[in-house]
Amino acid sequence: MKTPFDAAIRMQQREIEDMRVAINVQVNQLVHNESVEAQTRAIMAREAQMAAGDTLFSSHAYLSRMSALRTALNQDRQVIEERLAGLRSRAVSAYGTCRAMETAATHFRTEEERIVANAEQTMIDDCSAALPRAPF
Repeated sequence: MKTPFDAAIRMQQREIEDMRVAINVQVNQLVHNESVEAQTRAIMAREAQMAAGDTLFSSHAYLSRMSALRTALNQDRQVIEERLAGLRSRAVSAYGTCRAMETAATHFRTEEERIVANAEQTMIDDCSAALPRAPF
């Protein structure tokens, strides 16, 4: 049975699906960022170890650049985490709204079914009351 809530529920479900996709994109970016950050740490440790063994090789500029890259990656991670938290909060709110609409639709259907059942019972009662009765 259709309800006045069906269109709103479908729109809310689409919004939840869109947020699910956006959250997935942000999580993938976060995973990629963490992977690059781990690679950067490993490269920096390896280069620092190599530079420590060679006194003629100056790795200060390279390590400074890599340190700046790590700082940028940390800032990017913080931005991604903030976006992710916002998306998750919006998704929770949208899901709650959708559940409330689904509950309202269920109540609407139940009430409509009750009204139809009462009308049928009333019709049956009227028909049986109209039948002639045999004397006892």
